[in-house]
Amino acid sequence: MPPFFSIIVPTFNRERMLRSALATVQNQSFRDFECFVVDDGSTDGTDAVLGEFGGDPRLIPLRPGRNQGMNASRNLALAKATGRFVTFLDSDDLWLPERLQAFHERIGRSPDAGFVFSNAYVLRWGRIIGTLFSPGRDIPEGKVPGYYAIGDRYLPYVTTNVAIRKDAFDTHGVFKTEMRTLDTELFARFLAAGLAVAAIKRPLSIRRLHEDQLTGRYRENFEESMIALASSGATPEEAADVRGSVAADVALYLVKAGRKTEAREFLEETLSGAGRSTAAWRLSLLPDWTLSVLRAVRTAAMSLRYSALAPSEYGRALSSVQSLLDAEQAPRAGR
Repeated sequence: MPPFFSIIVPTFNRERMLRSALATVQNQSFRDFECFVVDDGSTDGTDAVLGEFGGDPRLIPLRPGRNQGMNASRNLALAKATGRFVTFLDSDDLWLPERLQAFHERIGRSPDAGFVFSNAYVLRWGRIIGTLFSPGRDIPEGKVPGYYAIGDRYLPYVTTNVAIRKDAFDTHGVFKTEMRTLDTELFARFLAAGLAVAAIKRPLSIRRLHEDQLTGRYRENFEESMIALASSGATPEEAADVRGSVAADVALYLVKAGRKTEAREFLEETLSGAGRSTAAWRLSLLPDWTLSVLRAVRTAAMSLRYSALAPSEYGRALSSVQSLLDAEQAPRAGR
């Protein structure tokens, strides 16, 4: 009998993080799954890591032999997936042990849903600093416009937290391989086609923030968001609103990254004079020392927040994967 879930894990040169990610797959309380791990042409020790998990028949390595990109990797696994739902784990993220069980239960309560996503804890500087979105946030569910998949104004998901009904791929197609940094085009297309949304506000994964992430390629992300917007079925008015919102978000990320001049240039290119009314523009005019102070205050506030919450749910979530994180930092033989 086919499994309930097909898990897809694309990876490229992340041997230590991959080891941790796959351990959290093996630790799932819900066991009815297959897991395709696509080594997208890695040149580090990824192949050896896959060998360590060779005793588990549910973990199926795929090796295309050359680097093709994350969406090509996902499509390779989709062609082999047999589960009722396809779900994803980025190789730098981690699942909590009850992740699949909670998704299975949510799908059972919403049999018409085809796009299901959960909340996540956010890990940075070796500690959990919060959640991806507030558990009290009002999130639209059911059939929603396709452009709701773009940005996090409406649906605050990341791919690690998403499960999609397998027959949707058969009906509406797979990931566009020309999309090199984002996957929102597929999600926008699926929602526009009528795939219903169900949300789980409980954090069920740990989303890492670190320097080596594709999501740091802000300008490329914007261009690919506009490709997704074209697939979303948005009206011209809706598209203009989404374009402005995404551009403002991208500019804010550039300011936070210390690229103030680039942020202003980007706003002028994308929004013309309207960009000058955004928070990103105003922040970009501040002197560097002021921004440094603001960043330091924000970091301190996050640290204090974590310290206050560590004995409670945040601490319990981190403790479930702490041994894996510690092992990543430990020196390995021959290295």
